[in-house]
Amino acid sequence: MVTRIGPRDPIKHYLKEWRVYRALTQQQLADRLPNGDDGKPTGKDQISRWERNERGMTMDVQAALADALGLENPGELFRDPARPTLDELLKGATPEQRIQAISVVRALLKTG
Repeated sequence: MVTRIGPRDPIKHYLKEWRVYRALTQQQLADRLPNGDDGKPTGKDQISRWERNERGMTMDVQAALADALGLENPGELFRDPARPTLDELLKGATPEQRIQAISVVRALLKTG
């Protein structure tokens, strides 16, 4: 009997969503990446394979993609850009609005 360790499917990433969110074509994103270990530039075909999860992304690739997309860290590739974080939502809020928002979140967590 074979025992599987870890998920059967790759972890969902949002590479395509981030690329579209940044208004980049696959070629434009590829052009922002450094050359591969073989010295060749990354092409749009490779971006397409990553987006379709046909090719795995090493940690180095994730870091390069995050940098090319202007993300703070590679972990953001696994978050949908259409769903902003609480920090992003509160970025332009006044101190009073922040206090109100935190109160609402605390109330929601108590009732949930």
